[in-house]
Amino acid sequence: MEIREDLLKQKKSRPLELLAPAGSFEAFKAAVENGADAVYLGGKSFSARASAANFDLDELRKAVRYAHERQVKVYVTVNILIADQEFGELLDYLYALHEIRVDAVILQDLGVAGLIQAVLPELETHASTQMTINTTWGVQHLETLGFARVVLARETSAAEIETLAENTPLDLEVFVHGALCVCYSGQCLMSSFIGGRSGNRGTCAQPCRMTYQLVNQDQENLLAGKSLGEHLLSPKDLNLAEDLTELKRIGVHSLKVEGRMKRPEYVATVIRLYKQAIERIESRPEGAPLLTPEEHQELLQIFNRDFTRGYWQENPGADLMSYSRPNNRGTRLGRVVRFDSGRLALKLEAVLNPGDGIELWTGRGREGVTAGEIRKDKNQVNKGLPGETVEIDFSGSAHPGDRVFKTNDARLMEKARESFQEGKEQRKRSLKMSLSGRIGDKMSLEVAEGERKVRVNSSNPAQKALKRPLTWDYAYQQLGRLGTTPFWLDRLDLDVEEGLMLPVSDLNEMRRLAVEELLLEATQQTVERSVYRQRVVRWRERQEQERSASKAPLISQVSVAVSDPETLRAALKSGAKRVLIAGEHWRSRHGFQLDEIRSGFETCRKQGADCSWRLPRVLNEAQSAGLLTDLRKAALWPDKPKLMIANLGELEMMRSVDGEWPFETDYSLNVFNEATLAQLLRTGAQAVTLSPELHHEQLAPLAKWGRTEYLVFGDLEMMVSEYCPVGSTLGGKQGDRCAGICRKEPHYLRDRLRYDFPIEMDLECRMHLFNVKLLNLYEELPQIKRMGVSNIRLQLTRQSPEQVRQIVRIFLEAWDGLQLGKRALWTPDEGMAELSALFPQGFTKGHFFRGVL
Repeated sequence: MEIREDLLKQKKSRPLELLAPAGSFEAFKAAVENGADAVYLGGKSFSARASAANFDLDELRKAVRYAHERQVKVYVTVNILIADQEFGELLDYLYALHEIRVDAVILQDLGVAGLIQAVLPELETHASTQMTINTTWGVQHLETLGFARVVLARETSAAEIETLAENTPLDLEVFVHGALCVCYSGQCLMSSFIGGRSGNRGTCAQPCRMTYQLVNQDQENLLAGKSLGEHLLSPKDLNLAEDLTELKRIGVHSLKVEGRMKRPEYVATVIRLYKQAIERIESRPEGAPLLTPEEHQELLQIFNRDFTRGYWQENPGADLMSYSRPNNRGTRLGRVVRFDSGRLALKLEAVLNPGDGIELWTGRGREGVTAGEIRKDKNQVNKGLPGETVEIDFSGSAHPGDRVFKTNDARLMEKARESFQEGKEQRKRSLKMSLSGRIGDKMSLEVAEGERKVRVNSSNPAQKALKRPLTWDYAYQQLGRLGTTPFWLDRLDLDVEEGLMLPVSDLNEMRRLAVEELLLEATQQTVERSVYRQRVVRWRERQEQERSASKAPLISQVSVAVSDPETLRAALKSGAKRVLIAGEHWRSRHGFQLDEIRSGFETCRKQGADCSWRLPRVLNEAQSAGLLTDLRKAALWPDKPKLMIANLGELEMMRSVDGEWPFETDYSLNVFNEATLAQLLRTGAQAVTLSPELHHEQLAPLAKWGRTEYLVFGDLEMMVSEYCPVGSTLGGKQGDRCAGICRKEPHYLRDRLRYDFPIEMDLECRMHLFNVKLLNLYEELPQIKRMGVSNIRLQLTRQSPEQVRQIVRIFLEAWDGLQLGKRALWTPDEGMAELSALFPQGFTKGHFFRGVL
């Protein structure tokens, strides 16, 4: 897995790529004109920022042409889960992107990655952060899928990134600035299940920015009186501007700025400042800052929720979070001195200009106003300076001592707008021209950009001048009129016979022809549409053959997922014939140790039950090494345990131990379409658990493949996060060790509607946030049975042994009865009554009828 030392040196010596976001054409121009090396943007479909303006095909074509003329790359986001009925449109879209000559597409969906590898391998692919890749093992799997680059999970530390760079030829892309998700991207179902807006489909409603209280089982607010704030899931904004030197040293290639929902002025400012920082990396003494204090202030001013370095060095705990507010804080402006008769007096700590937006933090909340006329000592002034007391008009409510923040700097915004104003583009490439000729001959113009040269001749021969012979000044004036082209004339050499003249129309035509030739892109092989169509036909035929060859088991089973030996015994006692053991190890209970996993398999075998070892859905590099050790031990057992893979890295770890190890895949791999299902079966999966975001109409075609599993009851995990809200807010350390407060009692996050979301912490101190209501499709079992789903799953990883016994019995009776043809006699009433008595908080049917499309 290690790469050659010379390749690693090459990676570290490459120039950094500054990658900018663009949600509109204005933002796109702002990115290019302020120094971006590449821009990522979305089309009108298949983009993870569906509410941005985004680009139709004509706008994409225009953007790519504009960027390529300025030697800037364009990456298009196709980074959502794709439904089967969308593949026809997707196939047309991918070919259109190839024709437009985008530089790469950014993907989340495993099936789409396999599709592109089969039908359009000429199109470069980048793995989205939505794929939850943070280990060498995960990156290794991406290599097999044809990816050229991976956008790492934001939770990956500097030390882990360096290890990744040393072990893969792929480009590494890292987020360096902007909003952070509190959950691992691609693993969040919170917006989807509580609001019907799926992050995996690009419509996240950002429930992490809402208010929550941390409560216990007695519904006591554990943070009452702490003045901490109630935005308990809202992170600060990432800012790694002063870590760029280290990012380059450890082998990162692309620096990604988040912000496709941000306005163009934000993009312009952040990209300008990061470009300046990059350009200073080689010239600044070691340890010297890359940005001035004034430039850091501009980063703060344009937008911030306060800044954090995220997980760059370590888990920052509470320092990651913006508890007091989820939106722009602005910068400190000063305090209220007095408020009287509509005039607000402010003692300034920073410059105040007319047009600046300010916000007062009062005892009753926050009030905003745009500064109009500014007065000092009753005289109007152009601006207020630090240390001065000035007055502005204000019609709200304020009191002496109230803090005041500047949320919008009019001068900074104007500076940003000027940088991308139409007709004033500054992103230019320098040209050297050489004009030569003799009277009676056609003149020659050679134009050079770097090593590239073009030569054009005048339409007419040069003539002897009667009045005004051609001079260097006149030639420079005409040839330098490059207007809105991406060029400027740096040097002109003139070698012409004395007394020569050429009409200005000929000079202009020569300049135009030379520029047109320079703007022709280097020859790029485009796949013929007919060839593409043939490849698509072959891909469809292969998928149809694989579907026909994939057979369902004769008897479909009820899978029971449990997390400790006691609930395993309860499941088996109730007659479970298929169990999934282990998974995450909750701190609130005794989970499976390796020897208990082994004894659990032996117990299941003796009782004739099928058993799989569920692996955790998230592991970092060090934890992967621990799991690999356990897998190597398990490979030596007389009966090798079947595994349930929860992330792509685990698949490669397993293969490194034994390429023939039997395995299944868990729902965290987001199987949302037939292409992804086929991709996993092709890698050797014996069964595949389907996405819980599927609508029942989407579920039916997938069930035809057989070897599918579908969640029908139990706890649904809304988030998995490196952030621990319990330890971070209640005091989580005893020296260097976790105080284990989460073990003392159950904890919940209560939302503004007073719903309590259960929290579990695993042994690695990750937070797992669960839905308030359990998934329950008991009443839909006949429909699910008719679809042909191979196995249904009961996700009982947080239930008590007694609850497990009753739930397993209820579902086994129903499912076995349906299999024996007793559908006409079956009614859900009795079973539902028992389930409702067990869980009075109620149930949800999830997306079975609602869907996320």
